[in-house]
Amino acid sequence: MKISFKIRIVLVEPEGRMNFGQVLRLSKNFGIDDVCVVNPKIDLRDREVAEFAAGGADLVEKVKVVDALGKCLEDIDFSVCTTSIAGAPEDPLRQAVSPRAIPLLLPRNSKIALVFGRESVGLTRSELAMCSLVSTLVTPSEYNVLNITHAVALYLYELVGRDFEDVVVGERCPASYMKILARYLEKLGESYGLTRYEIAALKHVLSKALLTKVECRTLYKLLKTSLAIYSKFSRRELEME
Repeated sequence: MKISFKIRIVLVEPEGRMNFGQVLRLSKNFGIDDVCVVNPKIDLRDREVAEFAAGGADLVEKVKVVDALGKCLEDIDFSVCTTSIAGAPEDPLRQAVSPRAIPLLLPRNSKIALVFGRESVGLTRSELAMCSLVSTLVTPSEYNVLNITHAVALYLYELVGRDFEDVVVGERCPASYMKILARYLEKLGESYGLTRYEIAALKHVLSKALLTKVECRTLYKLLKTSLAIYSKFSRRELEME
């Protein structure tokens, strides 16, 4: 069974004309026509871009150019930030999943942004914290830093090029419910004084949870009640002071 997603490719500050052209070519290969670019460091309409894009050169006219990553994620259900640095035991922000896990974790027909960082330094921690999931490519050697075009190809193949069997029995929690849960997690985390990176880590946990619709409702009730109770006690403490 093919798991269908609506894919947006997001490139943060792309630096190479050849790489950008080849990403457009890959987009054409996999039927993707939604590309968003943050602060490009190249002329997207350079002749070299068109040469390396080959049959995907026409897609340059559809590319959306913005000045901040958040603008590429505004109408997205789930966002996946890619990184070569993952699994650090003391860093909750860099607990990543492999690209093969993504179509199993996220509900079908979701609108997903695949976010790729700068060729030179990748994504910042602040950018990683904006995503629903963090993902890394695991290679047999310790050197897992792939050229961006190779990484884009592998991620697109895993998300739209392969067949998968759904691993959840029952109705999956829809993307709209997951967004509500993420907002309550954020509010509750802020109330308890968690850092933005710890809150982001909790959102990543939520995206990995393979929740059914019934489980989502139960978790929503818990989070909403917890936030209400916390707010009530906070008001009492203020009154006592």
